[in-house]
Amino acid sequence: MMSRKVKQQVNSAVNELDMNLANNYKDLAHKALKELDELVTKLNEEGQLKEKDYTRLRDKVDDYKRRMAGYHH
Repeated sequence: MMSRKVKQQVNSAVNELDMNLANNYKDLAHKALKELDELVTKLNEEGQLKEKDYTRLRDKVDDYKRRMAGYHH
């Protein structure tokens, strides 16, 4: 289980990405995906994520990357 602070950080990053995707903001969506990817990596390196949480979040980031592979102007 993630701490409340970590969960809020992750949820905020995911919500920003979803919002940008829904509004078709391509550049902002790619930026939000990069920030989410970096956040997940940073939290894992700092030991703030359990392995199960890290794996779940990494799968989510990878899924977004696959969905956005052809998402550009």
